Amino acid sequence: MLRILSLLVLIAHPAAAADTPQVLLQRMKAWLEPKQANTRQLAMTIRSGTQVAEWTAAQARGSADGGNYVLTVLLSPADVRGTAVLIQEQPGKPTLEWIYLPALRRVRQILPVNEFDAFLNTEFTYADFGFVNLGDRALKGLGPITVDGLAGTQVQETPTDRRTFVRIVTSVVPETGQPLKREFYDVANRLWKVETFENVGDVHGVPTVQRVRMEDIQTGYGSEYRVSQIAYGVTIPKELFDPGQLPRAADSPLWR
Repeated sequence: MLRILSLLVLIAHPAAAADTPQVLLQRMKAWLEPKQANTRQLAMTIRSGTQVAEWTAAQARGSADGGNYVLTVLLSPADVRGTAVLIQEQPGKPTLEWIYLPALRRVRQILPVNEFDAFLNTEFTYADFGFVNLGDRALKGLGPITVDGLAGTQVQETPTDRRTFVRIVTSVVPETGQPLKREFYDVANRLWKVETFENVGDVHGVPTVQRVRMEDIQTGYGSEYRVSQIAYGVTIPKELFDPGQLPRAADSPLWR
């Protein structure tokens, strides 16, 4: 009888066994990175003590020649206009990243050791504008958590390369993969930064986060971007994902 009851429990909850830490993060990656090519506008705020800066940017996500790409390009103010970061995700290969800085007038490839450097002195890194990395890390489930009234579960990520973060604790809604927050711990295992995902709305049938905040707990500084003018299923010119075209990315008619 006990064996029969155990079988009934397994049949009644078939998804429970599948919700491993790896599955939860894969679900989050799929939630954050819809398959449809898309564009969006970003309104960025950078807060350093009493100083506040406002930027606008455009972003395009899509695929070309077997790789997935994210292009982020600053449109204003004038002193940062044209700054562009291109990130390419290749199946089974390391992520490639390039940056164009108008002041230097050249495209530079970002080395893997620098992908967690600050993006233009914000609390975001270059990697934060790219893809969720599911490799090169050990995963461990930490159990349930409630974030702003939403029931989630926590996954601890321990990267193989711990020069920047020794661990990352991710809170996610298990049924959908919606991210709630990510907590980053420095090399001394102190809480360093907290990334939160807010204002989720349905855009053309795709659940989309419309505000992302990154707070530096140790300094009190913070950066955020708010998403608008989201378009899914758009046609993105292939050349926009060409590193050699980054100096002209800000002038693309796609942003008009």
